[in-house]
Amino acid sequence: MNNGIFKPLKNKAYRSLFGAQVFSDLGNWLDFIAIQVIVAYHWGLGEGAIASVIIVMGIPWVIIGPLASVYVDRLPQKMLMISCLWLRILFVAGLFFAPNLYVMLLFVFLKATVAALYDPARQSAIRHTVADEELPEAVTLSQLSVNTMKIIGPALGGGIIALYGVKSPFIFEAAGFLIAIAILFTLPKIETEAPMQMDNKNSYIEDLKEGIRHIFSARILKAAIILSSIAFFIIFLYDGLFIFVAQNLGFSGEEFGLLVSSVGFGSVIGALFLGRFTAWKDKPIQLMASASVMSGTMILIIGIGVLGIFELPKILWMAGAFLLGLLASAEGVPYGYVLQSETPKNIMGRVSSAAASLQTLSMLVAPAAGALLAKSIGVSGVLIGAGIATFFLGTIALAFHSRKREKVKSLEA
Repeated sequence: MNNGIFKPLKNKAYRSLFGAQVFSDLGNWLDFIAIQVIVAYHWGLGEGAIASVIIVMGIPWVIIGPLASVYVDRLPQKMLMISCLWLRILFVAGLFFAPNLYVMLLFVFLKATVAALYDPARQSAIRHTVADEELPEAVTLSQLSVNTMKIIGPALGGGIIALYGVKSPFIFEAAGFLIAIAILFTLPKIETEAPMQMDNKNSYIEDLKEGIRHIFSARILKAAIILSSIAFFIIFLYDGLFIFVAQNLGFSGEEFGLLVSSVGFGSVIGALFLGRFTAWKDKPIQLMASASVMSGTMILIIGIGVLGIFELPKILWMAGAFLLGLLASAEGVPYGYVLQSETPKNIMGRVSSAAASLQTLSMLVAPAAGALLAKSIGVSGVLIGAGIATFFLGTIALAFHSRKREKVKSLEA
């Protein structure tokens, strides 16, 4: 425990950040399951409705997050995160009482807006509280929280829906945010290096540009963001269709939670492994690209299965989902490490928000494109196409990376 992945938890500030994230992530995954089950099963709506939810979730990350990120770097991060969590509780109440899709979309948008402020503040707080040599473990723990809640959240959400009704997960989500607030009150004051500079009229635009300029000047960071942005676009082509994939494979509404949990379980195992063996930090782009090649193959196999060419027991489809989760960690953990290690502390909020904006922009049109494609070529066709695209993305990235490395070696020689 004292030497591996859990090393950063000795740090009181990081311990508070991590504890709050665990309960915040749990709330988010209860939300994810509840909204999809309400839309697809309770209201009986189709692919377009699910796609609209995902698009509305993404818009604040593209527009509001980057514009507000300058203030994330300037404002006290502890109080900002606590305020964001209070607002999330308010908007979850709106989701609970939403009578139709349009009201639900309004509160999904408001909740995503607050999340687009909370996450850069959390990223910045991590950068200010964790020593550079512990960043791989800290980033892995953060990813571990997200992935563990992918197991607990959907499974718990399915159970809560079965016991207490379709909207009951929102109550548990609000409770999770309340616990996160209580934990954040124990967070020590974070010393930042960013001055307020509120009197300089040009400082806002200059500060905003600084984060974007840094992304394009840092070669490894730029490569990681481009690779993950394209990967996100491909993933979100079929992500909104995943509930319909589950239906086609014979999974019920409650069993859909188990399928998503299988992805989460694979992600947890992957994150634990990467946290224990951190040699990958010297070749993060290579690991991301290799994972892309393998996950593309897996998505292609699932797509062929949905087409009905062959049938497998549910346990084997869950094993495939587990493998996808494992590979997702091999892409997500290195990306998180590159983002933290290649960014100065004083612009962490701006850079993480700009990176999230670029990624979200790349995947914002994907759900609508996926829904349209599903109507013309079917859900299986979308999966097969996405699998082939993911495979070639990884292959091209590996080839490009190898050529770059050979060029560097020849210059050194």
